[in-house]
Amino acid sequence: MTKTSTFIESSYHRGASQYIKIINDLRNLGAQHEVDLPTVVFCGNQSAGKSSLLEAISGVQLPRSDGTCTRCVMEIRLSADTSPWRCQVTLRREHNDFDNKPLSTTTVVGFGGTIDDPDDVESIARRAQKALLNPSRDSAYYLNYVPPSDSDKDVSENEIKFTKNVICLDIQGPDVPNLSLIDLPGIIQHTERTEDEKFIGLIQDLIQKYIQNEKSIIIATISCKDEIDNQAIVTLAKKVDEKGVRTLGVLTKPDTIESGTHGAWLKIMRGEKHKLSLGYYVVKNPSQEDLMKHITFPKARKAEKAFFEMHDSWKQYEFKNRIGVDNLRGKLSELLIEGIKRNLPAIKDDIEEKLIQTRKDLESIPEKISDNPRIEIFRMAKTCASNITDETRNANEKIEFWQKIGRELSYFKYDLCSTRPIFVVGNSVRFDTLEEFVNVRLNTQSKDSSTSADSDLIKNLLEKNLQEVTEAEVQRRLDDSKGRLLPGFIPYTAATTLIHDFQIKWKTPSDQCLSKVCEVLTETVEERLTESFGAFPKLLELMREHAYIWLDKCRIDTMSKMKFISSMEIGKYPFTLNDSEMSEEKLEYLNDLKQAVKKSANLSSERNNSSNCYDNLEVMAAVMSYFKISFKRYADNVAMTIIHSLIDQFSDSIEEKLLAPFFAEDKNDDDDDDDDDVDGSYKIGSIKELVEEDRSITQYREILKSREKNLHQLLTKLNRFGI
Repeated sequence: MTKTSTFIESSYHRGASQYIKIINDLRNLGAQHEVDLPTVVFCGNQSAGKSSLLEAISGVQLPRSDGTCTRCVMEIRLSADTSPWRCQVTLRREHNDFDNKPLSTTTVVGFGGTIDDPDDVESIARRAQKALLNPSRDSAYYLNYVPPSDSDKDVSENEIKFTKNVICLDIQGPDVPNLSLIDLPGIIQHTERTEDEKFIGLIQDLIQKYIQNEKSIIIATISCKDEIDNQAIVTLAKKVDEKGVRTLGVLTKPDTIESGTHGAWLKIMRGEKHKLSLGYYVVKNPSQEDLMKHITFPKARKAEKAFFEMHDSWKQYEFKNRIGVDNLRGKLSELLIEGIKRNLPAIKDDIEEKLIQTRKDLESIPEKISDNPRIEIFRMAKTCASNITDETRNANEKIEFWQKIGRELSYFKYDLCSTRPIFVVGNSVRFDTLEEFVNVRLNTQSKDSSTSADSDLIKNLLEKNLQEVTEAEVQRRLDDSKGRLLPGFIPYTAATTLIHDFQIKWKTPSDQCLSKVCEVLTETVEERLTESFGAFPKLLELMREHAYIWLDKCRIDTMSKMKFISSMEIGKYPFTLNDSEMSEEKLEYLNDLKQAVKKSANLSSERNNSSNCYDNLEVMAAVMSYFKISFKRYADNVAMTIIHSLIDQFSDSIEEKLLAPFFAEDKNDDDDDDDDDVDGSYKIGSIKELVEEDRSITQYREILKSREKNLHQLLTKLNRFGI
């Protein structure tokens, strides 16, 4: 096209160019990856007239050759300026071209110098696209690139066939509108070559990504050459904008409407069909024949005006503000500026929130190691030990660990309780040795509706595998134990063997309790170790080794002490100094047993008159009273041993154990720290190797720092703008 000035700019809000500039600046900094930005997105089927429409709005010719404009995104930034017309082409790389994933940092590089002739834009833009499609080569290589006459060969030589990266045209001048437009590749339904079929879905996915942004204005380019229902852009737009509140339809090629069929398109213009809140515009751009004749932009607009004036269907008053490129340009500028003004405060809020979250994420990962790794290891080890101690001592409101420990100790007590004897006397009257304790536990749980699951578990623990002992069984033991005794004396072994038979069951619950508490402690230690040393795999491995060796020693020591407690408690000779409670409990049990026997319908007169009829009841009462005392004593002793010998002993010395490898003297005092073995007994290499950070942590920190820097720049830009 011949160089000429563009159309006179429509009336815009004062300072409109500044709003366009701030959005363009934010986009250059990669803000579109963090927040949705107000955008005017042009999309439509291939050959729908989208390129001609964009040329008419921007005043420059764009690449049309197959294989170029359909394989990248173009951003056209237009802003009014009193200086002479000029254009700068830049390449914005947002994605990795080989896996299509977003880059951590958006880069913008210039492509050539400032262009002062609109006729030169098309060739520079074409070369810029070539540079994007060959990312491994320096883009400057293509500044003077001359494409071969065979376009297929030109396309086949590209490293990639399609890119999500962007060509930016920054156009300024006195007759330039204030607009920022995104030109997306045209939608295709089929390809000539089978290997290009993948681009059908790729292009639709790209369009979907841009138009699903709630702040975008969708410019659906619809050709009048085909029925509207057959055009894919209509379906895509409805998918993301179901109510049509941010979609503006532009009808192109009205000269192709067959005679007598204008009515269907007029209904669309009136909103009677395919209604959109932003409505429809209709434009008439140059035909292919006109383009071949190098028609100028002013002549094209005159031809457009003449076309609509000579067709009665389009001369209706209701359409006058919705016909022609000039009206469309003005409307687009108005919509974009309003959108920018409306959304900038929310954009700033979003960026502030993301900056706060990014800084929190940075704080959650270990800081990069200092130049003195030995000191850093000492600091990390002491911090880790302190955190473990806080958990085990219930310090700084850290209650979760002790809630778990308390739950396991309670389950141990309930499990221990299930070993109690149930004595049956008279007419099947049951006497529960720990009836009072059991009832209190069950009543407490039933009142707490929030622990219904625990209540069922506790009830099961308290009542499982209960063993009943009848009068006949006790009498049998008495008979088996009688030897050389004076009349009126009861054999001691009748009671002790019965006590032993029930106490022998205590070892399993106590061992299980120790195992469960060990699991809770191990889980907590693992969490704190990973928290402190997770970024350094080799150091974490060493710290785990020392922590778990010490934990296992504490466990073995605790097992030894528990074994001693069990041997005392479950021996052949029951013992207590609590004679007062023993006597009182025994007397109370005995009276209750006698009362039950007396009330029994099976009681015979012979038994009442017998001098030894209550001997078995004496044994029952003695066993019940001693079991109650020893149960509480054993439960407390086991629990206290686990707490003191396992938990407290472990936490009291964990700092010393974690630091132990680093207290050893260096093999060679003349060696630098980086080359010293940490401990001669552990072939772990140098300290430097120990603090070799996990690469994923390093990469994650770099991503977060890059993001923090980027968000800070965005926020600074908005603050300076006055938002």
